[in-house]
Amino acid sequence: MPRRRSFEPEEALRSIMEAFWAGGYEGTSIQDLEAAAGLKKQSLYRLFGDKRGMYLAALGLYEREQFALAEAELGGEGTVRERFERLLDGVIARATEQGDRRGCLICNASVDQAALDAATGREVTAMLARLEAMFERSLAGAALFRGGPAGRRRAARKLLAGYVGLRVLVKTGLPEALLQDAKEALLEGL
Repeated sequence: MPRRRSFEPEEALRSIMEAFWAGGYEGTSIQDLEAAAGLKKQSLYRLFGDKRGMYLAALGLYEREQFALAEAELGGEGTVRERFERLLDGVIARATEQGDRRGCLICNASVDQAALDAATGREVTAMLARLEAMFERSLAGAALFRGGPAGRRRAARKLLAGYVGLRVLVKTGLPEALLQDAKEALLEGL
């Protein structure tokens, strides 16, 4: 009879994600991951294959959680501007009110590992494309874009670049006033 697991893989993965988010790929050792997950490396390797597998799984969990949050902030009532303002206000509030200055794990991975590891590069590129598509869907129905779908795509890409940039600015610890100014500049024209 096989032994039953005495841990939840999803909880272990969440702890692994938090460790990578805090320390990056290179700055997080296997010992750090063992301590975070409360598991020995043999169990971690059995679940995820290797450290790279843990990192990619952590990125996947991050995407699921953060994209669900973004979809909730972009959903609901309000104009296009109000919905994107809600999204950007959430980023700023998590940094300034809740003290979460880790930035975005996908952004961190794009700087930290995407150029060094093809699998991470592919994942980050795909995640950013999905975020762009989410933004483009959120802009659908807005009567403000010249050039139809191409104009909406350009607006989504502008918002993507600004959103990623805001997440990077958050990580640097810049003051809230600067973050608010960046947000307002990004929302101009919506």
